[in-house]
Amino acid sequence: MAMLVRDSSIKCQRAAIIILALCANLAAPHTSAASAQGCQRLAKNTGGPDGNFRPPLSATVTGSGRAYFYSAPASRCISKHTFLIPGDTVTVYKPYKKWYQVMYVNGKSGEDFEAWLEEGRLRLGGPLGGD
Repeated sequence: MAMLVRDSSIKCQRAAIIILALCANLAAPHTSAASAQGCQRLAKNTGGPDGNFRPPLSATVTGSGRAYFYSAPASRCISKHTFLIPGDTVTVYKPYKKWYQVMYVNGKSGEDFEAWLEEGRLRLGGPLGGD
């Protein structure tokens, strides 16, 4: 009898784990979509010319490893497929809290990317186009 109760208890535990995993998987896309909308809203509210450096500044990526781009100035807005490496140079347009809005131009393709980077990953240089 004790064996039957223990076996039944293990089956209930396994079923509960499976149900929790399914619920987590169903909730993940909704959470991700809500986070993406929040990032879009934050990018819209923090972008634009207000508060820009005039003229913009140059900066060099510092630290070690990849410096990931963010679609908005918040850690949840990371763009995991776009990053810079130490030594890369960017144009800095705007500060916001502990973030900088930047543009990077790929030297090989000429393609440009605009994003936010954490301020701790940049060493600011001088103004562009200035004396």
